Amino acid sequence: MRKRSLAGLEVSAIGMGSAQTFDVHSREDVEVRRKIMDKCLEKGVTFIDTSPMYGRAERVLGETMDGRVDKFLLATKVWSSGKETGRAQIERSFQLLRTDYIHLFQIHNLVDWRTHLPYLEQLKSEGRIGLIGITYGYPDMFPEMMEIMKTRRVDAIQISYNIQDRAVEDEILPLAESLGIGVVVMRPTGKGLLATGLKQQPDLGPLQEFGIRTWGQAALAWLLADSRVTVPIPATTKPSRIVENALPGEIPPLPPELRTYIEKETERCS
Repeated sequence: MRKRSLAGLEVSAIGMGSAQTFDVHSREDVEVRRKIMDKCLEKGVTFIDTSPMYGRAERVLGETMDGRVDKFLLATKVWSSGKETGRAQIERSFQLLRTDYIHLFQIHNLVDWRTHLPYLEQLKSEGRIGLIGITYGYPDMFPEMMEIMKTRRVDAIQISYNIQDRAVEDEILPLAESLGIGVVVMRPTGKGLLATGLKQQPDLGPLQEFGIRTWGQAALAWLLADSRVTVPIPATTKPSRIVENALPGEIPPLPPELRTYIEKETERCS
């Protein structure tokens, strides 16, 4: 697995998200998630993103990483209003993930960021967290996100970006690049639409020399061909999908002409 720099932190080129997919209860479902984490380690997919917003995801991740949490790079979030509520939620994340160090702590959807940012800065100075980030998935809050970025108080952003969702290309990505801010990408396959939901099967012919066998892989490779992107975080409920998702992170970035090909072929098949 290739590495990319997230504001100085070397992370796997492909990560894994846990929204919905790790919000499970049954022992059988938890054991499937343990197998997913096994595959993550096997394939070098070690950057793991979660949030209190994702139900039981932090708890299930903590359980399935127990005894090997130091092998992963953890990203979670604070998602609440108010000083005391936020601090309690942050402490609970450490407990649920069964760790005393979190590599990236993000303010989810910019909720009450003015309250949480100073505390995250304190935790960073104390060595309990490594990096500070903010997240938002839609264009309506981009102006506020950019104002926060310009303060240089955050190390990373998490945004929605894929072949069919390119609003961040105009201002967000150029600003992140100019400021040296890392970019975590949510919805890299359009909530799965680019992987399994196109109206017709795209032609993979020009991509096969790179080992790309699915359009989901093509979508991830398209993202990684953009040097401003640090790490996409596709989610899955299947251990085998980790192997599929890892491939784009193992190959060199696609040349510009193939990135353009993927865009046009996606449009043709949508």
